[in-house]
Amino acid sequence: MSTFPGLIEEIPGISVDRFDGKNFDSFAYFLSHYHVDHMQGLNYEFFAHLQQCNRYLYCSRISKIFLSSVYPEICIRELDLNERISVEYGDTSGTADILFVTCISAGHCPGSVMFLFERADKSILYTGDFRINSSDFAKIAPLHLHGGFKKPSPRKLTKVYLDTTFLDPDFATFPTRKDSISVMCDVIANWLATGPRNIVILECSANYGPEFLFMELSRFFSKPIHVKRNVYNNYCRIPDLSCHITNDPSTPIHACMSKREARWGLKCRPDVLKKHTLTVVPSTCKWKGKDTSVIGTWDDVRERTFNLCFSMHSSFEELKAFVQYFKPDEIFPCVCPKHLERYIYDLLEEIKRKPEEEKKDVVQEDEKYTLQVLKHKDIDKSWMKDY
Repeated sequence: MSTFPGLIEEIPGISVDRFDGKNFDSFAYFLSHYHVDHMQGLNYEFFAHLQQCNRYLYCSRISKIFLSSVYPEICIRELDLNERISVEYGDTSGTADILFVTCISAGHCPGSVMFLFERADKSILYTGDFRINSSDFAKIAPLHLHGGFKKPSPRKLTKVYLDTTFLDPDFATFPTRKDSISVMCDVIANWLATGPRNIVILECSANYGPEFLFMELSRFFSKPIHVKRNVYNNYCRIPDLSCHITNDPSTPIHACMSKREARWGLKCRPDVLKKHTLTVVPSTCKWKGKDTSVIGTWDDVRERTFNLCFSMHSSFEELKAFVQYFKPDEIFPCVCPKHLERYIYDLLEEIKRKPEEEKKDVVQEDEKYTLQVLKHKDIDKSWMKDY
């Protein structure tokens, strides 16, 4: 859960992922992705303020699709990935200034992005929520300097505002999303094969975020996933996602209820008995301090419930690799509860002090930058440029 207050210390006059309090008076606004903890203050009053003051909210194409279903599109400006643009804004002294912004895929959920802000001699990276395989760091072009025939070198970052959700040795490693989904597909396939009445409930913790699961399950079983009505209405506006979801409850795989509702059976199919229901719980917090190489286990208490280790945030080792690769001058933890503040800052300092030789270079020069998206020969991945 983000604790970032929204203001970038080095760039007075802009706000990111927070739109209330002092942020209300900023001159330019940025949204990294469409998750509630990054949208505080984003309401009709805020958009009326944008219209009145002729100011804008900047975000990715997919986030704009989600937002414009509720708020006036005229106030929302879409940013293309890896394209450096200039944004004119006023700073807190009332002076007009120019800010250069580059939008970079964050690998967290559809539409999630990082922002590279450049102003004067400062380069500031705001990661939002992100998960990027360490083998892909060198392929993120905007975060590297390219000169002649020399190998691109990491850009010097003045400061990184970092997603520290799992900056904890108890969350040392996570399986790749590819491996997690492979295990999940096997479990679900075995369950559906045991009887024609069997169905599956995906017990997801958030309305938005599990889209990667939905897409891969739909492709594997050639069946759409039944999702919540409000989620369906938004997903339908994204052509490459709409084919993987449905509002028809006759499909055997469901993600149409909240976690609390899912424990009491399938509301959309009252004819289905509990003994015909398998529940799959994609989770990360359940795996704190556990061996994540196991990937999934059957629940000891709940019948016919399979717990899957699945993360859309970077693990401790992935965060460590990111920091040691880019070597920012400063790091601001964007998930930092007050009672853990000293602990988190001490961990970051320890990571920054680690010797260079501890890093593992797993970069393949000829590998395509895919952010762990599964490779299917029969799939058009063109929309994944915003994923």
